[in-house]
Amino acid sequence: MTFLSDLSRRLNGRIGLTLCGLVLLAALTGLLWTPYDPVKTDFMARFAGASAEHLLGTDMYGRDLLSRVLSGASVSILICFLTVALAVTGGVVLGALSGFVGGWLDRLVMMFTEALMAFPGLLLALSLMVILGPSEFGVILALALAYLPSVTRLVRGTVLSVREKEYVEASVALGNGWLYTLARHVLPNCVAPLIVLATTMLGWVLLAESALSFLGLGVPPPAPTWGNMLAEARGDLTREPWLGILPGLCISVTLVGVNLLGDALRDALDPRNDRAA
Repeated sequence: MTFLSDLSRRLNGRIGLTLCGLVLLAALTGLLWTPYDPVKTDFMARFAGASAEHLLGTDMYGRDLLSRVLSGASVSILICFLTVALAVTGGVVLGALSGFVGGWLDRLVMMFTEALMAFPGLLLALSLMVILGPSEFGVILALALAYLPSVTRLVRGTVLSVREKEYVEASVALGNGWLYTLARHVLPNCVAPLIVLATTMLGWVLLAESALSFLGLGVPPPAPTWGNMLAEARGDLTREPWLGILPGLCISVTLVGVNLLGDALRDALDPRNDRAA
């Protein structure tokens, strides 16, 4: 049975794949096409209800909500993937070198990691955003640095448990360089836990990015993200609650899908767990 079929036969895997697939489809659609320009204002169409012209209505500036939700999905999801990719890349390099080389390098990396972990992830990201200023690049860099310690500690722990194995010692005895041994025999053991952690981190990053945008420290308006759509809707929630419900629902659905998919991946990649969900 293939990995994908093993994943899809689990209830949480099916639901997670479906929800994540819908979100990715919305993000891809928003990247390539939207019914209207998501930043174009039309004050004659403010607070228009759902209709054939505007399927989800318009906001306080007359901007089409469907276009902004789709465009916001592409921005938010792209930030999530780039942030996780940067955090995983940096964490794998630091964790692998720390665990395999050891010595002063291990102590230096762990001092750096523990210093970062002394701050809550969102608080660290907030501090960095104050320095960097609101921008897409700043959000990615700040959140990647905030979640780097989680990846570093995971990889280091896995490398420490594997480097004493017989096949690793045999590779070194055969004259293979430490970089070859690390890449060929040690790091493959990190793939399964890294996949699970990276999937879970997507949810963490989405929530943190939405919080930063809500506070005005994320992607600057008028570029839409789900977080700044929530922030813009604050003053009109009593009049048009749909303006806040819609982006909040998008965030919630994405988080549920990512968490369910992460649970299913953890079960499917665990060799000790053979039960079907």
